[in-house]
Amino acid sequence: MTNTEQIRTKKISFILALSVIIFAAIATYFTLCHDINIMRITTPIILGLAMSIILCGVLQKFFYNWLTKNPIHFSFGEQSSPVIESESTTEPVCIAETLPTEQPADSSEQEYSPSLQPNQEPAVPDCSNESHLEKYDSILEELKEKELKRQVKVMDAIREYVTIKTAPYLSKEAIATLISNIEYMACDQPELYKPIRSNIDNPLRSPGLRHLAWNVGERLRVPLAKRAVFIKESFPYELENASIEYLRLNLRDQVASQIPIDVPEKGDYCFHLETDNDES
Repeated sequence: MTNTEQIRTKKISFILALSVIIFAAIATYFTLCHDINIMRITTPIILGLAMSIILCGVLQKFFYNWLTKNPIHFSFGEQSSPVIESESTTEPVCIAETLPTEQPADSSEQEYSPSLQPNQEPAVPDCSNESHLEKYDSILEELKEKELKRQVKVMDAIREYVTIKTAPYLSKEAIATLISNIEYMACDQPELYKPIRSNIDNPLRSPGLRHLAWNVGERLRVPLAKRAVFIKESFPYELENASIEYLRLNLRDQVASQIPIDVPEKGDYCFHLETDNDES
């Protein structure tokens, strides 16, 4: 049942229910106030109307079925002209598909030049049926695939950078934990951060850690507040006296440190490892 039929059925049901309520109210009023029983008057009328409606429906169905099996043309003296279907019905054909691919220049001019009027250019129909909106899903998938490939390259560059820059200050296991924490930051899973402690004889200090968080977070496009939480949770001992708000405001300062600030080129994610090594 369609929506239109449902709405029509609801309206009819509402009208019938309302009619019953109104009839009951009127009958009660006449019975109580005037001692008149209107059921004796209305009952034959209602029954007659009901029988008429049922009889009309039955006769309509009967005549419809009979006329369907025995069609009668009420032409009233007019002769109907027979409709002859043409066998040579034409269908729209794309010109780009019907033109021959290889023809001599003289024959093409002789065949098509008479059909062109002076100063008239041949019309070339647009044969592309697929619009840009219909390509939306494929375009979106392509963009997601490009972004995924870019993220893989970014993480490879970060792993190389972190390993090179923190090797003098962290053990191999600590570097692996730091890289895992960076991956958790990229996936926005701060509850999975694990604490790290740098070497006692050559520890990492607050400026270098702040710069490391800024450099890595800039490639991952992570907000400053999340970078501050990442570096605070990763190195709780070295940053014991630094609050998250202080770290957020001082991630990119100009203080001399073990790990300098590395600003990426516009639209790029690569690190300047050779320049940093020369400066150090």
